[in-house]
Amino acid sequence: MTKYYTSGEFAEKAHVSIRTIRYYDQKNLLKPAARTNSGARRYTDQDFAKLQQILLLKYLGFSLNEIREMTIGAGDAQFLLGSL
Repeated sequence: MTKYYTSGEFAEKAHVSIRTIRYYDQKNLLKPAARTNSGARRYTDQDFAKLQQILLLKYLGFSLNEIREMTIGAGDAQFLLGSL
């Protein structure tokens, strides 16, 4: 069974702010695995691994646009195409 984290739990686990989590969602870098009926974001351990990758690339000096291009996966591509 998949464990879901709230935005606050997820941010605390990653040692980043909730604002950072929301910003990465807004910039299509890190989309939540699920949303509740009220729209609250829910994240998984797989999302945590992706966030760690994003933070590492950011630390190495890559821009958020470069990181988006490097980390986009097949599921993310379908989401982005569907949002056009």
